[in-house]
Amino acid sequence: MLGTESGIVRRIETSRPGRRFRTPMNRTDRKRQAKVDEKQLAHGVDPESSDPALIAAMARQMLRLFETAKSEKNIDPAVKFFHAKVEATLKGASIPVACGKGCAHCCHSWVSVIAPEALFIAKQIRKKEGGDLVEKVKAAYRITREMDSAARTRLAAPCPLLAADLCAVYQWRPAVCRFAASVSATACQRVLRLLAPETIPTPARNVRGRVAYEIAASIALVEAGLPHRYYEFNAALMRALERDDAEAAWLAGEDVFAGVRQDPTDTAATPNAHAIRRYAFR
Repeated sequence: MLGTESGIVRRIETSRPGRRFRTPMNRTDRKRQAKVDEKQLAHGVDPESSDPALIAAMARQMLRLFETAKSEKNIDPAVKFFHAKVEATLKGASIPVACGKGCAHCCHSWVSVIAPEALFIAKQIRKKEGGDLVEKVKAAYRITREMDSAARTRLAAPCPLLAADLCAVYQWRPAVCRFAASVSATACQRVLRLLAPETIPTPARNVRGRVAYEIAASIALVEAGLPHRYYEFNAALMRALERDDAEAAWLAGEDVFAGVRQDPTDTAATPNAHAIRRYAFR
């Protein structure tokens, strides 16, 4: 969908000559743009499209929801919308995959989440009175807290929210888990459980879709003045569970996840993200 870094930057810069700098919108303009964005995103972001307008629309919608979350001290609507659009994108695919209930090979590797996802899932665990889940998160964190992404890929340890190869928070799982897919379960087993030096045969549509949503979420967080990095799931979930006020504090501007191990790639700092941010919030 995104193509090369130089390709999408060139496409955006040439599509709006003379409009490289942001022009403030008034309230009427924003309402009109929001309606257009909602219509464009009826079926989520299309990973097969080379049009950056879809990612830009997703970023604007996420910014609106993050701003509302800050004022209402509730991250739930933003995360639910984010995941709903991911699901809409996945439903538009007709690619056969080997994934199914009880297939949990991908639940044994590094997982990256944005802060809103960690806060949202921590809240759901508390609502379930998931004392056992909290203890499992603590135990997993003790093992992985010093590991970077490279070291974590060499450890075939299960996600702490996994029980009998089923996800205890499946309906609330992060976006990266939703996009995880393979056309060969045996290849996943070799790579993720036996640590074989292979590449998992993931459908290109899922890879492109994951990147598109990561860019949209990251640049929306930047625009909202909130920390935008992706964090290692065990560490982020542990931090969110340590404080009952984590959600309110984070939305009020406190960097609750300071010091938590981050994904090695800063998505919002890539040329593609910079170009789409200018395009979305010109």
